[in-house]
Amino acid sequence: MELTIDYECPQCHRRSHQKLAEFAPGQTRTCQSCGSMVHLTLEGLRGFEQALEDYCRT
Repeated sequence: MELTIDYECPQCHRRSHQKLAEFAPGQTRTCQSCGSMVHLTLEGLRGFEQALEDYCRT
């Protein structure tokens, strides 16, 4: 199982996920829904923290 991180577009609020290895802090992505630039935030990292804890329990 690969680790993924969820993130939300600040413009259209569409939630997406990406393989963690492909989305490092400071990098940006383009929202597939509205074309806005999306970057990894502290809130996104907190969500990843929970996903990592869940992953380690399985």
